[in-house]
Amino acid sequence: MLFFALTLLVNRQAEAQVIYQGGSNVQLLYGRDLQQSGDLATITLEHFGSYGAVEQFVFADLFNDVSLASPNLYMEWYPKVSLSRATGKKIGLGPISDVLLSGGINVLFGGPEDFFVYTAGPAFKFRIPGSGLLQLETYYHKQLGEEYDGTYQITPSWDVVLPVSEKVHLRFRGFMDYIGDRGPGSTQYLTQPQLFLDLGNTWGKPGKMYFGSEWRYWNNVAGIEGLEESFLQANLLISL
Repeated sequence: MLFFALTLLVNRQAEAQVIYQGGSNVQLLYGRDLQQSGDLATITLEHFGSYGAVEQFVFADLFNDVSLASPNLYMEWYPKVSLSRATGKKIGLGPISDVLLSGGINVLFGGPEDFFVYTAGPAFKFRIPGSGLLQLETYYHKQLGEEYDGTYQITPSWDVVLPVSEKVHLRFRGFMDYIGDRGPGSTQYLTQPQLFLDLGNTWGKPGKMYFGSEWRYWNNVAGIEGLEESFLQANLLISL
């Protein structure tokens, strides 16, 4: 519902799609589990780049307790090909500004067991004003291992600026993953919305440093039915 509300809101003002220039950033996060004891510290490196018809999104998380001793490493990489830019013709309809062919890999190092997932499928970008991002990715999702069946993954994501006043600019970004039953376990739902204040904008250098919060909610963690995580984290984001 949140994704479709965002679609309706931003398309009232959208006239042309501006290619999203996400860039690179480092994020420092610390938070506590809202449902049980335990803290979590994370260092995230993130990059979005566009090269002609090809674009990619990649991030790496180093995470553990607040000491960050012997941290786990989790990485995701999603390359995409824009059909509009590849063909030189507008591939879209109504609020959809572009269709992309996408793939991805998800890898965890240091966890209790090996974890490797690959995905493939179409993605859809939506028209929004300015240079923000609103997209819907639809994937075939397969976890490595004979015991796991292929399933579906549906991932809406967004990154939009919300100007409150000349000095106060908010940035709302995040994603939701809906992943089907893989055989063992159950369906799972993960979301990580982030709300930031653009600190740099308050002293005349917008887009350089943000401070805010992230809520990470994971229902049926890793497909384990009944297991939930709910972390509220402080987040400092520095653009590189």
